[in-house]
Amino acid sequence: MSSRYFQYRGVLVAGLLPAMLTLAGCGASFLEGTIAPPNSSAWTKCGSTTKVRVKPPKSTITVAYTEPTTGTDGKPLTNLAYTTIYYNAGDGPVIAKVVPASQKTGGAAVSQVIMIPMPNQAEQEVTVCVTATDSDEREGPATP
Repeated sequence: MSSRYFQYRGVLVAGLLPAMLTLAGCGASFLEGTIAPPNSSAWTKCGSTTKVRVKPPKSTITVAYTEPTTGTDGKPLTNLAYTTIYYNAGDGPVIAKVVPASQKTGGAAVSQVIMIPMPNQAEQEVTVCVTATDSDEREGPATP
C-alpha cells in the first residue's frame, strides 16, 4: 500500500475521534450505571439527606427538581451543560441519569424517572441527589 493511504487513514481516524466524543457527550447515557467520579461532590453530599424506600420489583422513582440559575459564586449561569442524578444504595453514588440542560442559563423544571437495580430483591433505603455541571466540566455541589 502507498504511504498516501496511511496518511489519509490517520486523518480519517483523527477526524472521527472528536466527532464520536461530541456525540457521546450529547446524551452521556454511557455513564449511566457507573460509579461517580472520585472528585464528584456526590461522594460527600449524596449520602444522608434525601432518602427513598425502594421495593422490588418496582425499582423506579421519579426525581423532580429545578435547574439552577446561579453559580456557586452567586452570578447568573451562562454555561450550564447538564445535570446528573445520582443514587446511593450503600456502595457509593452511582450515576442514574445525565440530563442535558434546557438552556445555558438553566431554570427549567425537570422530572426524570430513574431505575435503581435491586440485586438482593429486598426493600432498601436509597439516597438521591442531583448536581449541575457547566460547559467547562465544573460540577457544582450535590443537592438533595
